[in-house]
Amino acid sequence: MPRSNTTSYLMLVMAALIFASNHVIGRHLNEVLPPFGTAFWRFAIGAIVTLPFAGLAFIRNWYLIRAKFWFYLFLSLLFVPLGNGLIYLSYHWTTATNGGVVTTVQPAVTVILSAIIFSDLINKKQGIGLIIATIGVIVILSKGNLENLLDLQFNIGDLTLILAMFSASLYNVLLRKVPKEITIPVLLFTVQILGTLVSLPIYLVETYFFRPMPVNGEIILTLLWIGIAVTSIAVGMNNAVVRNLGANKASISNYLRSLFTALLAILLIGEIFEIYHGIAFILVISGIWLLSMGRSINEN
Repeated sequence: MPRSNTTSYLMLVMAALIFASNHVIGRHLNEVLPPFGTAFWRFAIGAIVTLPFAGLAFIRNWYLIRAKFWFYLFLSLLFVPLGNGLIYLSYHWTTATNGGVVTTVQPAVTVILSAIIFSDLINKKQGIGLIIATIGVIVILSKGNLENLLDLQFNIGDLTLILAMFSASLYNVLLRKVPKEITIPVLLFTVQILGTLVSLPIYLVETYFFRPMPVNGEIILTLLWIGIAVTSIAVGMNNAVVRNLGANKASISNYLRSLFTALLAILLIGEIFEIYHGIAFILVISGIWLLSMGRSINEN
């Protein structure tokens, strides 16, 4: 495996772990945090953190961004209020298990969108890997008993989660259209700035009609974590991985995210490690190994 690809897979694993912490936090505070207010402040804080690293380059490359301004605005709309705000909103109605079931199909959606937009196809090994990894995540979500899934009742939260999942998949696929002259820090800063702007009207309406953002020590620490670690570090690594490996292979992170979320729940909130966790771990890792087979975009 080329060294650049090895680095990309390491970043993919690290990003998935950080994203998993975001899910744990979101579930823990979903009755306290307003969904779109959380997305707004998360990306606003992220933009402040990224500014020293990308501000000057953003200004120098503004002519490139301005030339495709509506494209970058569309990317930001897909990723911030739709791809993230809707996730926080969904957990006000749906359960974590329902949400996990819905999001397991995101890699398949990414593959389909890549095929439609760019005529990308996966090989047989990658297809088998996608199926195996999906089964592994379902084992976690069903706690080793498929009857648990049959008893699920879906609601409007699952529909909004499907929209969020589709938006995030389309965002990852469309990243290929970003010119190479736009570096990863500049791309990250652009999405953070424009995403904050498009989220502002929704945030203001939410504050007035639904729930304002509470201010206390726990909330401030939470926003700092998801603004710095999740929005700047993990999203930046995700963008780099998508650019180097392509959206299809980068979708591996969804399976790792579900696995890490379960492991963090065991470590942080006292859930018990069961046999099905071990079975799921083997299935997910095997599926990921198969999904990694084949050439990446930059090699082609």
